[in-house]
Amino acid sequence: MLTTINMPIRIGRTTVLPGDIVLANRHGTIFIPAYLVNELVISSEFVALQDEFGFQRLREKKYLAGQIDTKWTPEIKKDFKNWLKKYPDSKLPMTRKELNDYLKAMDY
Repeated sequence: MLTTINMPIRIGRTTVLPGDIVLANRHGTIFIPAYLVNELVISSEFVALQDEFGFQRLREKKYLAGQIDTKWTPEIKKDFKNWLKKYPDSKLPMTRKELNDYLKAMDY
């Protein structure tokens, strides 16, 4: 029976607030506060771009796996930024401005 609308509820031992995002898969369920969703999506898409760059550079044998899988050197970061400049805007999972703002915020 519906008792209220737009009020916090309890699901198990978790309090879920109105606007929270529910992410569920076979491993479990998490509730993401609405104010964190934008940053979570941008950072996840950025990591996907880093992975794409890393896999490409490994296929090209430009870097070794140990170089890609650890903290990147300034040389690799510079290469990644140049790679991003050539990345087509139509394939970016975010706007170019969002990407540049994220890079700036991360002091990249």
